[in-house]
Amino acid sequence: MNKYLLILGLTALIALPACAELTVNDAMSEEYLLNHGYSKATVRVVEKSRAQINGEPLPEGIEKEYYNQPIVKYVRRFFMYIDPALDDHKYMNDHSINMTSRYDDL
Repeated sequence: MNKYLLILGLTALIALPACAELTVNDAMSEEYLLNHGYSKATVRVVEKSRAQINGEPLPEGIEKEYYNQPIVKYVRRFFMYIDPALDDHKYMNDHSINMTSRYDDL
């Protein structure tokens, strides 16, 4: 009798579905990524990729308005000319990639 209960118990354990279900939406959420050690920049890249794939507009933060002020724009352009490594906020933005070189590539 004990053998039958043991076999029945093991069969029930193997046949039970996992209760800890993790969907793709859960794995791509901001909270999940931050709790698993990813940086805020990585979370932002995941959000932008997800919005591009789904064809959704991604709202830009206050930085967009701040950097479009005329004085700030010209000062940043000057500093970007001096230091090409300065972030110009074009990473993963909607832009067309030109496969040929042009005059503004310099």
